[in-house]
Amino acid sequence: MSCFKWSWAWVLPAVFVAACASAPPAREDAAEETGAPLDVGVEQAFSALEAADHWRERNAARDQLVGLGRAALPLVLAGARHEVVEVRRICHEILRQHHGTEPEALACIIAGLDDEDWGFIAYPAAFHLGEQRLAEGRGPLHALLERGDLPQRLAAAVYKSLGELGEVGMVTSLWLGLGSDDPYTRYLSNLGMRGLTGRDLMEFGYDSPWEGAFVSGPSVATVQGQPLEKARARIERWEAVERFTLWLKTDRPQAFEVLETTLW
Repeated sequence: MSCFKWSWAWVLPAVFVAACASAPPAREDAAEETGAPLDVGVEQAFSALEAADHWRERNAARDQLVGLGRAALPLVLAGARHEVVEVRRICHEILRQHHGTEPEALACIIAGLDDEDWGFIAYPAAFHLGEQRLAEGRGPLHALLERGDLPQRLAAAVYKSLGELGEVGMVTSLWLGLGSDDPYTRYLSNLGMRGLTGRDLMEFGYDSPWEGAFVSGPSVATVQGQPLEKARARIERWEAVERFTLWLKTDRPQAFEVLETTLW
């Protein structure tokens, strides 16, 4: 029996309906939007992406599209609404990493919050909006929360980003996340709390939100057994939360008041 337990956090049933599931083919869409023929090199690179059946081939096609710069942008924007999820993932990745604050790309990234592929499109979109302090994402992030029944880590990414955008109303969700037993939730909550208040648990004697867990992309491995060690880790975590909360009370009274009046 393995001594590790893996949590495959992003391999869960989809919870959203894709915003553009019935969108027209990418080339027709891009050509219609630009009103001009597409660059031959761009078409070839995009065709390679559509034909790829292995991650190495998809990454190679991605690199070609990135290398073509803005000439590839119309087709990448259209590809973010492609019916094939692997194509959408690559196109959203390009938009976030290379055009992440441009108006057209930002509109597409925000639309990605509704994508059925929550782990590789909706989650990174939610993360990106706060990381880049993009106020345009505030309303869509709130709308996502209002739908309810979000996967834990997607909800934590939304709280993080709204915290980074200065939403003091997120303080209770972030505070609870600081003490979560899920490493990703702790990680996201520390980011959000730092964005909101200027400090996180690492400034209060807490080593790391990962607490020795083995992390590989979306998956986390924890060691089997070790009840005493895990109990101690929880105690140390919440002691750090206590020290942080005392600081919050004296140095961030508005946030503390919200926490005190909304925490149950």
